[in-house]
Amino acid sequence: MKGSHKFFRIGLVIIAIMLLLHLYSIHLPDFIEGLMLGSGIALELIGVYAMKHDISKFRNFKMKLLKKVF
Repeated sequence: MKGSHKFFRIGLVIIAIMLLLHLYSIHLPDFIEGLMLGSGIALELIGVYAMKHDISKFRNFKMKLLKKVF
């Protein structure tokens, strides 16, 4: 259960940082803003899904993929 909250918290932190930067008129390139907001939303959605469902298959797939790459 703790792992699911980790995804959600990281997503919230990323989105909060981006919104605070935008609020204080610190402009980043559009690509960076879009990448950060998109990854924040994706992490939030994974976290919400993980709160109700088992994501061990997702973690196993991710580990196998990383082992193949490296």
